[in-house]
Order: sequence, then C-alpha cells, then structure tokens
Amino acid sequence: MCCINRLFKPLSYCLVLALCFVKAEPLSAHEPYDGMVLIPGGSFSMGGDAGLMEGGSQSHGTSYPIHEVTVDGFWMDETEVTNRQFAEFVEATDYLSFAERPLPKAMVAEFERTAAANLQSLKLMAERTTGADRAAIMESINQLLAVMDFGQTAGSIVFNEPQKTIYSEQDITQWWRLEASATWRAPDGKGSSWKDRLDHPVVNVTRDDAVVYAKWAGKRLPTEAEWERAARGGLKRQPYVWGESLMPEGEDVWMANIWQGLWPYENTGLDGFVTTAPVGSFPPNGYGLSDISGNVWEMVADRYHPNTYAMRESGFINPTGPDIESLGKLQQRVPSYVTRGGSFLCSDGWCRGYQPGSRQTQESDSPSHHTGFRCVKDID
Repeated sequence: MCCINRLFKPLSYCLVLALCFVKAEPLSAHEPYDGMVLIPGGSFSMGGDAGLMEGGSQSHGTSYPIHEVTVDGFWMDETEVTNRQFAEFVEATDYLSFAERPLPKAMVAEFERTAAANLQSLKLMAERTTGADRAAIMESINQLLAVMDFGQTAGSIVFNEPQKTIYSEQDITQWWRLEASATWRAPDGKGSSWKDRLDHPVVNVTRDDAVVYAKWAGKRLPTEAEWERAARGGLKRQPYVWGESLMPEGEDVWMANIWQGLWPYENTGLDGFVTTAPVGSFPPNGYGLSDISGNVWEMVADRYHPNTYAMRESGFINPTGPDIESLGKLQQRVPSYVTRGGSFLCSDGWCRGYQPGSRQTQESDSPSHHTGFRCVKDID
C-alpha cells in the first residue's frame, strides 16, 4: 500500500500503501502448540525476487540487495488470525481497536488544517486545466469534501474500484477511500459484518492492535526475517512460496487469493474470491503455512526503512530492523512498519506482493481492509 500524493496526505492516513534446508531439532523435541507449526532455524538468502528490482512491481523496490541472514527456530501460526479468534480476544478484554475509537482532537485539528490547504491547491489546479484532467481533479475535490467531517471514529481504508479511467497511477485516492464505519467488526464498512466471515482473517486493525492481541495470546509478531524464512517454506530462491510456477497445477487452479482481471477496474474472482477468503482455502507451503501468500498483507514487528537491506551486513543473525538513528533521519509522520505477503488486491500488473521477497510499508495509524497478521512464539 503506497503513500498517497501530497495533496491528500495525511487526510487518509497516507493511504495508500536463497533459502536452504538446514539441520534443525526434530518436531518431537518440542511440545507442539495448537494451530502452530515449527519453523526450523538456519541461514538463508533474504530479499527480493529475481528480475523485479527494475521491473513494474510496486512492492519490490526496497527488497534489495539479497543478503544472507540467520534466524533461530520458532513457532508460527498456521493461518492468519481470524475474526473468530480476534472476537474471542475482544470478548475477554473489552479491547477497542484503533478504527473504533474517536479521532484525537489534535489529529482532527491537523486534518482540518491540511484539508483546507489541500482543497485550495486542488481548486487552483482545476482552474488551470481543462477536459479530462480537470474532471479528474474535480473528482479528487469531491472525495476530499466527502471526508472532511472529522467528528467521527478513525475508521479504516477500504478499496473502491474506480468507475472512470484513472489519470495517474501515482494517485491511489482513485481507488482507496477512508471509511469511518470500516472496522474489524465491519470489514467493508457499513452493511458488512465479521459474523458471516468467522474464519476470514481479521482486517482493519493496526500494528498496535496486533501487538496487544499477540501479547494476550502469549505470542508476538514475527520479525521480517522470520516471516520470510517461514514464507519460503524450505525452498531455495523460488519466485513463489510453492515453487517456480505461478500455476503449477494448471490454468484453472489458483494457489493463492490474489487479483485476477484488469487492475484496478475489475477483479474477476477466478480464484473464487474478490475480497478475503476463509483461511486455509488454498494449499499450504512447505512448512504447512496457509495464505502466507495473498489473502491479506501481514504486519510484522520491524519498523520500515526503504534502505534496510542496503544498510545490513550479510551474515546478520536474528535481524530486527533498522537502527533508531537511521529511522530518525526519515522524519516519518508516525512510525511505519513492514507488511509482507501481499493480498487479494495484488496482481502481476501492479505489486506482485504475493511473492516471498516483496515488502511494503504501513503507517501505525492506517488500518486497511486488506491487511491482517499472524503470530509467532519462541521455542521454550
């Protein structure tokens, strides 16, 4: 989920957006945890997928250079955390997620100031253009006016297929909207409910929400290195978590819940789903992990820096992300974290986020309906 152009920021919370087998202790040496699988520790080549550094993938641009890292073994959830599981947590703790809370007064004031300035800039641009360009700018003005009532809950970012020809692939407000009613309870906003998606991954949650859930469950979020180690499933430098070919079982057998059709106008749903799928709907990878590719982006523990890999020495053991000094130089509006694995919105023509080397960024106050998480647990 890439950041929106400056005219909309931060109104929509910056809308968006060679593994090798190693000797490991046998599973029988540890008490298994329900719903989790043991990921063997070892060294592997971490980083992007061949041929995409200069290609069109929106989520591979910061995934290089490929470098050697080592991680200890750990347990990982077989699936993404589901609505059913998150509801059990909320029932037990009365937790209120970020999207359900009122916007802080200071944030409302900041948004109002920014909205006014952005609106004025858009109007000036409209006065200087004609035809289709002017129509596109006017549409942006209408979108801005539609979200200028800030006396509401924070809500979440929801995908909305554009009804008109997009005028710039850099302006993602053409297919994203900030929906005040979108929460984990209402995945698509007003009229939708988690209750008919019990086994779908929970979405519209922030990294902080995920951290609180993980702590309650006696777990934690994986590091980015742990996540990629697990996602590659014991395969050595393959472009997909299941191997070399996108569709190894034939043209009618999809291996993950991703986008089919013309991006971003129409998701044909050839894989059986146009939004989230129940976890476990597609074949697991070599380690037994379901939906580690596609379905929803998965939040990890690491802070995001576009040059993380370039700053890291090869041979690093258990990396945990960039150092505080490097992060400070970015002057991020709010802390941004890494997301991995792609979602039902990822396509060959857009982000290819479903490939194991891809990575994206998400701001800590920007929940979205195509982002969730799964947890890990240290080996005792």
